[in-house]
Amino acid sequence: MMASGMNNYAGASMNEYAGMHGASIRAGPSRSTTRFSGAVRNPEHADLWDQISDEHRSEINDCFHLFDMNKDDQLDFSEFRYALQALGFSNLSRPDLITAFKSAAQPKPDWKPLPFIPGQPQPSTTPTVVDLRLSREGFQSIAAKYIAQRDPREELLKTFVLFDKGTKGMITVDDLRTVVKELNEDVPENEIHSMIEQFDIDGKGGVSREEFVGIFLDR
Repeated sequence: MMASGMNNYAGASMNEYAGMHGASIRAGPSRSTTRFSGAVRNPEHADLWDQISDEHRSEINDCFHLFDMNKDDQLDFSEFRYALQALGFSNLSRPDLITAFKSAAQPKPDWKPLPFIPGQPQPSTTPTVVDLRLSREGFQSIAAKYIAQRDPREELLKTFVLFDKGTKGMITVDDLRTVVKELNEDVPENEIHSMIEQFDIDGKGGVSREEFVGIFLDR
C-alpha cells in the first residue's frame, strides 16, 4: 500500500493528519493524486491558477469567502492579509503584502480624493491602500503565485516531524500505527508493516526524512 500506500493512503490520510496539526503536504509534484499536483516549474509561461491543484484552488476560494467579512465579493487589505495567513503564508513582510495587494486591487467604486482643508497637508490625489479592494480573481491570482513558489520539501518536512514520534529521525511502524489510530482508519497490520518496509531502503526499521520526501516528490 505505500507507493500506492504512503502515496495514496498516505497521500490522503497523511495530509488529513497534517491538517489536524496545522501542517500540510499539499505542495509539490505528485506521483498520483490531484491533491499533490505539482508546483509550476516555469510560472512565467503558465497560468498559475490552472497549474495548481484542485485542492489548492478550493482552499483559496474557501479563504476568500471566509475573510470576505461583509460578503461584497471583495477583500480589503486586512482581509487579504488574514486570508493569506490562513493559507499558510504568515511569514510575508508587510511591504511585500502591500506590493502584492496593490498589484491587483482596484479603487472602491465610490472613491474620490478628500477635500483640501487649509492648513492641513494636501490630500492624496490617488487611492491609498485603505481605498483599494481586491476581487476574487485578483486574490486567486496572488494566492496561486505564492503557492506555486512554495518549496514542497519544506511542507513535507513539517509533516515528517508530526509523524516522527519522539524525533527519532524516522517514521516507524509504531508511528504509523499511531497515526492510523488517530485518524480512525481501518488499515490491516500487515499493510502498515508493508508501508514502512517498502521504503525503508536500508532496513533500519523506519522511513527516513529523505525517503519520506522521495515518496511524494520526483527527485
